[in-house]
Amino acid sequence: MNKLGTRTFFDYVKKFYSDDFNVQRNIKLKEEHTLRVCENIILIGKSINLDETKLFIAESVALFHDIGRFKQFKKYATFDDRKSENHAALGVKILEDSGVLSCLPTSEQELILKSVEFHNLQKIPAKLKPDILLFSKLLRDADKLDIFGVITEYYVEKDKNPNPALELELADAPTYSHEFIEDILNYRVSKNNLNTHNDMKLFQLTWLFDINFPVTFKCFKDKNYLEKIIKSLPDDETIREVHEHLKDYLDLKKHLKNKN
Repeated sequence: MNKLGTRTFFDYVKKFYSDDFNVQRNIKLKEEHTLRVCENIILIGKSINLDETKLFIAESVALFHDIGRFKQFKKYATFDDRKSENHAALGVKILEDSGVLSCLPTSEQELILKSVEFHNLQKIPAKLKPDILLFSKLLRDADKLDIFGVITEYYVEKDKNPNPALELELADAPTYSHEFIEDILNYRVSKNNLNTHNDMKLFQLTWLFDINFPVTFKCFKDKNYLEKIIKSLPDDETIREVHEHLKDYLDLKKHLKNKN
């Protein structure tokens, strides 16, 4: 990782450290998430044979992708964009105002800013420049891959260590909305509103339809994320159908070739 960018990142994040337990654990949560996304994006980048210059840009994209999260949590005490503000847009503003990217060529600045801006959208905008499209896909895969790890661990531990910031204040009910089931069975990333924790889990499973690179699918499967999320959902016929459907989908993706 480039030392200048890393030092800038850590110096910025430390401004948000707090003696308040809830604030500190969530600032650290996003700090550690960022570092793992950096590792993920390098892994994915190497899998498609990016050169050193593009790997540097990819790592910079990952390093700054959630820079808006820290100010968001300090100001609003939530990571829920619906109840605060778009953390990606906030991150772009922070990067532009700070001038931290000014040492880079204009084209590289644009790649980083646009990739940050687009990383939390339901769908990447159409007709992007090829490099912006590539780095947006890299970041979205790297980000999702770590989030899957964070949430599957949390679903196991949440009764011992509940963290409302990860639950978006949703109802902890045994129900779920069947709109999410329809989205999964029709291979769609969901646009539906979340009402319960189970809705959020099903919504996260629809992210599988926005994964772009073979190595991301491989990591998802190797780490058994599907089984871990399914295990945290109600054990009923509909969820079992979802499980089989997604297992079949992952099997189809085993032979996916890099086309990006």
